This record gives sequence, C-alpha cells and structure tokens, in this order.
Amino acid sequence: MKGLSDRDAVIMLVLLVAAIVILPYTLYIKNARVETQQLQSECVTLEARYSQLEAMDKHRDEFIARTKELNDEVAEIVDSFPADIRQENYLRFLLDTELSTAKLDPVTREISWPDPQKDIWIDTVSFQSNDEVQIATDTIETPYMAVTNKSAITYATRYDGLKYLLDWFIDNKKCGIPLCFSEFTAEYDDTTGVITGAFVIDQYAIKDTEDPDRVLPPVEIYPDLDKYNLRGNVEAEGAENGIFGPVKLDKELSDEGKDALNNMNGNQDEPAEEPAAE
Repeated sequence: MKGLSDRDAVIMLVLLVAAIVILPYTLYIKNARVETQQLQSECVTLEARYSQLEAMDKHRDEFIARTKELNDEVAEIVDSFPADIRQENYLRFLLDTELSTAKLDPVTREISWPDPQKDIWIDTVSFQSNDEVQIATDTIETPYMAVTNKSAITYATRYDGLKYLLDWFIDNKKCGIPLCFSEFTAEYDDTTGVITGAFVIDQYAIKDTEDPDRVLPPVEIYPDLDKYNLRGNVEAEGAENGIFGPVKLDKELSDEGKDALNNMNGNQDEPAEEPAAE
C-alpha cells in the first residue's frame, strides 16, 4: 500500500479482518438477545397460564359435572319445543281445538257435546311461512335454530267457549304445543248469543341442525276426516260447521249435537232434523 508502512498496513488488514469476522457475531448476539427477551416474556405468560390450568385441573371433576348439568338443561329446554312447525301439525292442533269440547263415537260416528255452551267452531285458517333465526350470542354459536310462525284463525263460540278457548291457548300442556296469541278480536251478537272473531296465533319450535333424527313425526289425523266425512262445508253460511266438520248434520250428529248447533244459531224452537234415508 502506497504511503503506508508495512506495520500500518498489517494493522489495517487485521482490523478489517476483525470487522468482517466480529460484525456478524455482533448482529447475531443482538438478535439472540431480542429473541431471548421474547422467550422470557412468553415463559412468564405460559407459567401464569400453567398455574391457572393447574388450579383449574384441581376442579376438573366439578367442571365436568357442571358442564353435563348445563348440557342436560339445554337439552331439556330444546326437547320442550317441537322440532319444527308444519302446516299439517297446525291443522291437527286446530282440529283438536274444535273437538276438545266434543265426544266422537268411532263406531256410530255420532258427535255429542257435554256442554254446548263451550262449543268452538274454527271458521277460516291462514298459515304464514316460518321465520328461522340461529340461536347464538356474540361469542357462542349453537346448532339450534329458533323457529316462529304467526298465523290467524277466525272462530265462532259463546261466552263460556271463549273463556275455554283463551285458557286452551294459554295452557301449553293442555293444547300440546308452545304458543301464544298476540292478538284477538271478539264481537258479540246479542240476538243469537254467538261470539265471532279472530286470533293471531304465534307458534314456537327449535331445530337442531346437527341432529338429523330430531324431526317431527308424521302427523296422525284422528278422527279420519274422509272416513267419517268430517271435512268442513266451505259453502255453508256462517261458521256453524267449522272448517273440519261435520258437513252433513243428518248423518254425522246425534240429536243432542243437532240441538246444540241449532241453539248456537238461535234456532232453539226448531226440532232436530231426522236422519236422511239411506
């Protein structure tokens, strides 16, 4: 090197070699120190978590038992609701409502009313589409879907029948399905003593999207409407026949039943019709 003594050149060469060798180690040591600090910080966090889990592990059996209790409570709540809402089940419920105050003889096909003042006749029915919303919170999702349906009926009855109908809708154990009536109207005819009006019926169900076996069983219609010719007479005036029946009073009703219907229509002085000749 020009202008430098051999001694100075050697020193500079040694320094250059030292820089080349030491600088990577210096950077490595710095990075290693940062990583070490991060690991130490993680160790503190993990040690705290370990202590927490260790304390929780001492109560493992309690947690397992309580979890089972909560799962059982959820299952009990879900089981208290139908698996779905379907039109055929709704009609089955309304048929039960109509016949809840009557007695049907499956052999003679005669219908009798122990208390005609409580007779209920469903006139018209609407069935709206279901609304489905997932049951969840901000942090927890479940496989359950809340199903609701809002439908309406029109009816005819007397004062005792209206009280009975209100109680029937309120008592889920009696009517068989969870529901409420959010609206109802009633109009009294002081000439016949008949009350007519409408109910808006809200039904509730819970679907389990992870349980393919949780479904509504096929609905059983009894009495068989076709076998007993109990389908409603949509052409009849008023609501005296209901939507389910009976259609032909001379064949399907006992004398007591005919008298009850005559009384409901204000025809108390008219005798019951004689059965038609076959």
